[in-house]
Amino acid sequence: MWKTLGVLLTVVVLVLMDKLMVEGFYTYTDPDPAGITNGGNLTVSITGRAADVLGKSNRDEVRLYCPGNVTTVNNYVDKWLVVDVVANKTTLPLHGMINVGPIINMRVPCQLRFYAHDTRGFFFRVSFQPNDIPVSFKGGPADPLQGHLAMTSSVTEMRATWVSADISDNDPSLWYMKASSSDTPKKIQAGAKTYAAGDMCGLTATTVSAIAFRDPGIIYSAVMTGLEPNTKYTYWYGAGNLSAISQKRIFTAPQSTTVAGTQTRCHIVAFADMGAWGGEHVSTQPWDSAAKSVVDLILKKWITPGQRVDLISHVGDISYALGQGFVWERFFFRVEPIATLVPYHVAIGNHEYDHVGHPSPKDPSGVEVSYNPSWGNYGNDSRGECGVPMERRFTMPSSPGSNGVFWYSHNVANVHMVVISTEHDISPGSTQARWLEQDLASVNRNTQPWVIVAGHRPLYNNEKRTGDRDLPVQEHLRTFLNPVFSRYSVNLYVCGHYHNYVRTAPIGSDGGVVTKGTVHVTVGTGGADLGSGQFNPMPWALKGLTTHGLLSIKTEGASSMMLQFIGSDMTALDSVSLTPLPIPTTPPTRSTAPSGPPGPGNNGTKDNTGLIIGVVVAVVLLASIGTILVVLYLVRRGRGGATTTDGTEPLQEDF
Repeated sequence: MWKTLGVLLTVVVLVLMDKLMVEGFYTYTDPDPAGITNGGNLTVSITGRAADVLGKSNRDEVRLYCPGNVTTVNNYVDKWLVVDVVANKTTLPLHGMINVGPIINMRVPCQLRFYAHDTRGFFFRVSFQPNDIPVSFKGGPADPLQGHLAMTSSVTEMRATWVSADISDNDPSLWYMKASSSDTPKKIQAGAKTYAAGDMCGLTATTVSAIAFRDPGIIYSAVMTGLEPNTKYTYWYGAGNLSAISQKRIFTAPQSTTVAGTQTRCHIVAFADMGAWGGEHVSTQPWDSAAKSVVDLILKKWITPGQRVDLISHVGDISYALGQGFVWERFFFRVEPIATLVPYHVAIGNHEYDHVGHPSPKDPSGVEVSYNPSWGNYGNDSRGECGVPMERRFTMPSSPGSNGVFWYSHNVANVHMVVISTEHDISPGSTQARWLEQDLASVNRNTQPWVIVAGHRPLYNNEKRTGDRDLPVQEHLRTFLNPVFSRYSVNLYVCGHYHNYVRTAPIGSDGGVVTKGTVHVTVGTGGADLGSGQFNPMPWALKGLTTHGLLSIKTEGASSMMLQFIGSDMTALDSVSLTPLPIPTTPPTRSTAPSGPPGPGNNGTKDNTGLIIGVVVAVVLLASIGTILVVLYLVRRGRGGATTTDGTEPLQEDF
């Protein structure tokens, strides 16, 4: 009975805690009345009884609700401890200003609410007059945000993508012109797409709430055409009636991919496992302070000083949304400063795609059933997203047989860049494996002497873990891919998944260390929580680090590829120069790739059609030969006195 009463009392407290209020007053000290900018901070001065209460406990909180009319207490999208955001800690209890942020414009009005603890530990809400603290944004719902660039299959093009509320009645458009030009800018109309909770594969992604699925807005996209290689362009986007326009930005058009590779340089920056990590503020640090340090590194080291970066490659585990839509909004706020200046390409990771027990048609990769081999650990890591937000928010270059954001390839100056999905079947004979071989066999090594393959999961990583369920996956990927990488002289495989940096010696077709082979680099250091920091000694392991940072890849003509791991403090912590591999001259004949992405009857599993046809043809041929031999035997027996050309009697043949 007492246990039942205790449960009932707890329920009553939870119901009432949002109603037990201490009143206070507030005034904005920042920003202007129009609201804050996207990602800005809000400073509020607290007075009245609330100031006497807040901050007495180091557990007192400021919570952000978006939309502001959320009634469920725990459906907040961010929170801060009062002791961390008060302007002057010596004045606690509060009696002063609090400063919270960054606050992301998610196209809805938001609200700040305060919760305090009394001396007995009870949790109660502190209310304000005339109402709780509303948060508005300067740009409003139509503000074009989350901008990012992507290359297409043509070096004369560049795609820009952004998100806002529905502005279809206001002519969503993009404008661009040469940065050095005073001509009238070209204007192109943008296409639009979005997604709904019902488009995805399961919980949490299909649950509609402030902290699960939320309206992602309209995803607009437009392709700038007729670009001149290696030329700077200014562009901006938004409503064609100019009611909501982005700031103007400058990017450099891709380099030519048809000149001799010996005459070209290329710079690619790569990392994996970033995310709007953490979900809440820790002390005064934002939820993704490590990710911010990696973004700031790219800005400070290369972009701001004017040094060229041809491509940013984010190799899986992008936002770590796990079905929570607001995390995607945070992620794009974080990367927008670099993704609007340099093409930002992605690979699919387990936290964007993996799902179980949900057959297509919802899976946008076209497979009938998600990949879940008995030796793997392919679970429900996307929490039901099954690649839908990833596929709608990013558009990657296409190539023959490619499959959207899941596997594709393109040229970047003198590098052929291949992106694979380690979340799909890539065993010999599978749809993806056949595409990969055809793609690698088609590379022109005169213009692209360097080949990089990027995929989320590693073939080699020696982080010390207890009961590491990724080890069988590593072993199978080695069996699948090492022979292919060796056959086509792949210079570098870049991956993540393990939250560390590991570089291997050159690896040959049998998985052993060789003088000339593929170097594997894990760079899962983009911002997510780091790994154990301990490594098992392995003959192929040359370097292991556990710190946030990125991989810088620079080619110097066809003579060298310089790899540097640069920590978030801008220090080079590892470096190696790769020399060219023997160029394959006569690649073996392989099965052709399918004409399109896998679908019903073409689901990424092994295709035995060719084998069946071959067996049938062989049986028919053998039967025909047997029939001919029998006929010849009967003819000869019927002729009896036949002679050979020399007049002798023929020998009796024994069939």
